[in-house]
Amino acid sequence: MACCSYVSNPNLSADAKSSKSELIPNFMPYPPMAHAVRIGLSTKSHAIRVAIWQPGAVFVNGTPIFALEPRMVYTITPGKITELGTGRSCALPLDQRCHISAPDYRVWTVNRWWRGCLEIINMPSYVTAVNLLDLEQYLMGVVPSEMPSSWAPEALKCQAVAARSYAYAHMGKGSKWKSEGFDMVPDVRDQAYKGLAAEADSTCKAVLQTQGLILKNADKVKPGFYRAWVGDDMENLNIKKGVVSQSYLEKITGIKGIVGVTVKRWDAVGNATHIQVMGVKDSREVDGILLARMLNFATAGILDVHDEGANWVFTYRGPGNGARGLSQHGANMFAKRGWTFDRILQQYYQDVDGKLQLGFIDNAGYQMYAAPRPKTAKKPSTKTVYSKGLIEQDKHVDDKKPEDKKAQEKTTEENTESLTR
Repeated sequence: MACCSYVSNPNLSADAKSSKSELIPNFMPYPPMAHAVRIGLSTKSHAIRVAIWQPGAVFVNGTPIFALEPRMVYTITPGKITELGTGRSCALPLDQRCHISAPDYRVWTVNRWWRGCLEIINMPSYVTAVNLLDLEQYLMGVVPSEMPSSWAPEALKCQAVAARSYAYAHMGKGSKWKSEGFDMVPDVRDQAYKGLAAEADSTCKAVLQTQGLILKNADKVKPGFYRAWVGDDMENLNIKKGVVSQSYLEKITGIKGIVGVTVKRWDAVGNATHIQVMGVKDSREVDGILLARMLNFATAGILDVHDEGANWVFTYRGPGNGARGLSQHGANMFAKRGWTFDRILQQYYQDVDGKLQLGFIDNAGYQMYAAPRPKTAKKPSTKTVYSKGLIEQDKHVDDKKPEDKKAQEKTTEENTESLTR
């Protein structure tokens, strides 16, 4: 765990000073990076919300100017950052980028936790939040977002190499977003990237075991295009949306003044198992599968949560989905047949001479780790299934008799107690 000392900042404005914030953590604003990548998380927004997990700070030109309290939510508007719970605030410059960071390099915005730090582009009429981190740490959030972490290890390595090649080819001058101030976006316009909650041991291992390895063509990086989805972006994944009122979500979670709902962890089959509900003055982690049941969702495969006025919109996978792309399914099929990742990559990325070129980024000579041979023993299924009857029993509540409604309210109160972790 990162360590830091505390320094006094005599330049704090009167609004920025408080008994807790006169000392600012003394640490580097961004993590060590061999190849820095910038992901545009929220672009040209009127306001964005941010939070950190450890005592952190806002940096300008590498100097901390405003202390950030852990698990408190802050709003950034053009030229200003404000702590929602207390109103404490600080002016931000409009002519240069600033950084939101903490010693453990974990930050929260757009309802997700991310590795690295946030780089804020402040303009007179909007703000843009950019996730700044090392390429390899970025891939730890990409690989499980593009391929199920339960798939064969050699297939996951193929995904890691393809995703790394795509990212490296689209960083800096190769980016189609360079005029916006970042390299890529976290969705199918580039690569799906869901941050810390998506990470799994199997996919992190695949990234480490292929560290720095990319596809090449005539000694130049090959973009490594791959199919993340089949056909239409959403149609074949059976994507559904559920709209939940702020008041009802507050009632079943016990959190007042909800300002953020974040999936903290998905399991190997895509169920949102841990969901963090953040209020103005309180934060609580709830059971995602139980919450999905209480909200009458067909599955717990919650992909995204965002606010729209007085409602929260949950995007989730409907029943029967799982197709992610023919090339990815093919890689998993070959891996199950015993093919190694380089042989699988040759199947999809060979040059006209039938050969595959693999190399390291800038010939950096990353340490390669020997891949363990997959065991042949069949593992029991880890798929989580819950009763459709439990989901449907909450339907048509308004049609029930008064005595049934009282019983329903009592059940909701009991469920709220078991929902929280």
